Amino acid sequence: MRNAIPIFILILFKSVGFAQTEPKVILDKTFDRAKQISLYSARVDWETLRRQVYAKAENAKTIRDLKPAFEALLNGLRDHHGRITDARSFADIANFTDWANLNHPDQRPRDPKIHALINDSSNQFAYKRLDGNIGYLKIVGIAPNIDIQKESERIRRAVIELSAAKVDKWIIDLRYNSGGNMNPMMAGIGPLVGEGKVGDLVDLKGTRQFDWVIRNGNFIYGGSQAANLPYEPKFRKLPKIAVLTSRYTVSSGEIVATALKGRPNARSFGEATGSYTTNNSWDIIDGEVVVAISTGVFADRTGTGYPINIPVDEAVPFEINKAPGEDKCIIAARRWLLQKK
Repeated sequence: MRNAIPIFILILFKSVGFAQTEPKVILDKTFDRAKQISLYSARVDWETLRRQVYAKAENAKTIRDLKPAFEALLNGLRDHHGRITDARSFADIANFTDWANLNHPDQRPRDPKIHALINDSSNQFAYKRLDGNIGYLKIVGIAPNIDIQKESERIRRAVIELSAAKVDKWIIDLRYNSGGNMNPMMAGIGPLVGEGKVGDLVDLKGTRQFDWVIRNGNFIYGGSQAANLPYEPKFRKLPKIAVLTSRYTVSSGEIVATALKGRPNARSFGEATGSYTTNNSWDIIDGEVVVAISTGVFADRTGTGYPINIPVDEAVPFEINKAPGEDKCIIAARRWLLQKK
């Protein structure tokens, strides 16, 4: 089991700090860390990759000048979820770029306009009570550098309020979730996810690395709990939940979808998720760069891993920003929720 670091729990591994670390020192430490923790480490020719990476850094005088070298590293890992960012501003320095040669099984087109809209900061968490005693939670992407406790409380208050309003069936809409900080998402809906193990992180062979757990309504990922919320509301029996996803549901949004996959009384609608179903590290190198690369694959509470994406039980094409009465995915979810057993 690798010493994987959950990306958005923000457990920071720092080397000795320098005011301005030499670019080569940063590259050395980044390369060595990637070799140690990458999900794909065993299939990489590291000596060849080292030559390719360092050839791109020959003239680097600043950290930003390492962008071509960092891109060569991510491309060499074949890690389309990986990125290297500025440790102060969290602005991207390098991302995976070799899409033409990735040969990923999920080749569905993504509309750039929809992608931009979903990633817009105006896209906010929302909730409402729908006819039929159905609670609707729209959980969107959450920035990695937010107040985790505060954001967790905001989502949990919505669950408490809707439960107090006699809601007994739920829709969790992840179609607009562009990832980010998983902790508020999972902590906020903890009582709805259910107690006990709700998922695993596994390697490419399916070997378990660590569990995801809901304990007393709180989310614990790899043994770490980033938010502390009172255990409310409590459900005598887990209510029915319809989970909505789209090809734009990625990363931390896919963690939520995975945690609800295999849950009793749950069914998913929409499209298979967007194929970023790996845990990313969060290593800060000398206070200069954040290395966020894939270290494991999401698996649900039944042990089923999702190395490509998370499929749905009932396929419904994605339509953006439709009113609930016109939204075909919500209509399909309501139909199932209102079925008498």
